This record gives sequence, structure tokens and C-alpha cells, in this order.
Amino acid sequence: MINATIKEGQFGFYDRYGEKKFAFLEEGQALKIEREEANQYLCSVVSPSERCQNHGGYDGMLVLAYEENLDIQT
Repeated sequence: MINATIKEGQFGFYDRYGEKKFAFLEEGQALKIEREEANQYLCSVVSPSERCQNHGGYDGMLVLAYEENLDIQT
């Protein structure tokens, strides 16, 4: 799996995969890219921040994110 983080200034609500809900992710939030899906990445959240948890986020939650919102580490 490839590691990624939310880029600076790209905080906000992201689509939760397979649910009609959203999750709040802050800049710097760690993610693991599971796979690329259409023009988005399916990512799992790693150690969500307190603010993320307050908005329904949890460890391992799947979200969809665009490449321009991610810093991808190879």
C-alpha cells in the first residue's frame, strides 16, 4: 500500500466510500491508498485526529479523495 496525507489547505469533508455520509479530514491526516478508482483514490484513514473523530471518522474508515488533495509518498 502507498501512504499519503491530506495536503496543506485541503481540509474539509470527503465522501465515505459505500455510504451516503461524509468524513472531515484535516491537512496532514495520514491515509493509506488502497486502490485507484476512476479519477479518485480509495484511501483508509490512519489514526484519525480528534476533530476527525468528532465528525464521525474512525481508524480504517474508507474515503474517496482526488489526487490534487493528496501528498502521495512513494
